[in-house]
Amino acid sequence: MLATPEEALRAGADAVLTYMVVGTGDADFESKEIARNAQVARECERAGIPLIVETLARGKNVANPADPKWLSPHTRMAAELGADMIKTDYAGDVELMRSVIATCPIPILVLGGSRNAAALDVVRGAMAAGAAGVFFGRNVFQSEDMGGFLQQARAILNKTEDRKQCKG
Repeated sequence: MLATPEEALRAGADAVLTYMVVGTGDADFESKEIARNAQVARECERAGIPLIVETLARGKNVANPADPKWLSPHTRMAAELGADMIKTDYAGDVELMRSVIATCPIPILVLGGSRNAAALDVVRGAMAAGAAGVFFGRNVFQSEDMGGFLQQARAILNKTEDRKQCKG
């Protein structure tokens, strides 16, 4: 950990982000991951700062980290540990991602992952599946046209928001 939630709050952070990795094949490591995330969640509750957990399936037991058989349990686990929001992989398909979102009681943000030429398709699919949003880094910063990419992504997000408002 780089800082405690209380230190993050004092430094002006709006939220705390931690990681939880499953599928490694190392039961001791995964047990410690779960315990660490539970501890951080309690500290965030006491400090009054939201917790985002980036849940990932990685390791020798994981053929496809975007498979809902991995995504559903680890996102649900993080929610039950006390996360306020999840950051995780896109399932690769709207219906598969929708099934993951349906099993998680808190908002899911889809991560961008490796630089991806189809990143805007991930934004479209995530939003069509009901994700709360996206959490991109290198797909923005390494884009040949960062401003253009952000405008296109924002247009997709705005279109989704407009549809939600029409229904609500």
